[in-house]
Amino acid sequence: MAGVTPRQIYQALTGAGASTTQAIGIMANGIAESGLNPEAIGDQGTSFGTWQEHGAGYAGLVTGNPEADLAAQVKVIAQDGGFAAASGSNAGEAAGNFSANYERCTTCQPGQSSYNARVANAATVAGWVSSGKWPTSAGSASSAGGTGTAAGATSTTTSATSPDCAWGFSGLGGGVGPVKLPQLDICLIKKSTLRHAAGGALMTAGGGVVMFGVILLAAFAFRASGAARAAGQIAGTFSPAGRVYERGVAAPRRQQQAAAETTARQGRQRQQREQRASEARGEREAREIRQPRQLRPVRRRPPNWRPPADAGATPSEFHHE
Repeated sequence: MAGVTPRQIYQALTGAGASTTQAIGIMANGIAESGLNPEAIGDQGTSFGTWQEHGAGYAGLVTGNPEADLAAQVKVIAQDGGFAAASGSNAGEAAGNFSANYERCTTCQPGQSSYNARVANAATVAGWVSSGKWPTSAGSASSAGGTGTAAGATSTTTSATSPDCAWGFSGLGGGVGPVKLPQLDICLIKKSTLRHAAGGALMTAGGGVVMFGVILLAAFAFRASGAARAAGQIAGTFSPAGRVYERGVAAPRRQQQAAAETTARQGRQRQQREQRASEARGEREAREIRQPRQLRPVRRRPPNWRPPADAGATPSEFHHE
């Protein structure tokens, strides 16, 4: 697999838009799927590439040109929602979510063996990223589509007497009569695994602390623009103290401010109504001054007019003087 290294795979993923956490989670799955081998073909010729895309439609992802094939495989991951599937607050969560939501193998769900292996692989890749010490090449999987180990990654089959072994079993075996037990010499946890896990955890925790500090400093630096309230809201997502501040101080303050704004708005509206009414009265008065009302003439009856004697009287019965 000349010309392709784990670092190149990481750079191809981040160059296509994956975050550092997403790239680590996706590579952790690539170790399990193919040993980070872009030319791997598994499942009896039905799965192809670093992440063992399944189906004849993906056969074109393996052409014998590792660099070009890797680029095409990363493009497929991005187009098929692989970056979104590798979501998570840390590398282990990203690896587990990618396993459950994108790879979806028979034991890729939370708590199952493949899921746990991929989460563990994330610590190895995080160690490469944090230390900058990358393997010079990627190893092939023991069987395409199975669990592989990249060169430089830890292996649980190392001898228990190895200087790099932190904990293992050695010297067991024997038997009684015809029943014989094999001799065991297995390293369960290597020292490099512990270092990588610690490095990944420190990187994740340190990044969270630094980000929290930056957010608080920026918020309080712009106190005059209301950023203190924003800092309280942000702190509420990180600590119980921040949530207490939000409920006891920030929320009542926002309610008071909203009530004051409502009162001020209603006052302005009332003033506007009164002003419009006053202007209307002024216009009416000015119009009356310019055009005084014309009084209708009063019809006056003759001085000798008298009403008829009764309702049925004729005009001859009217009284005239």
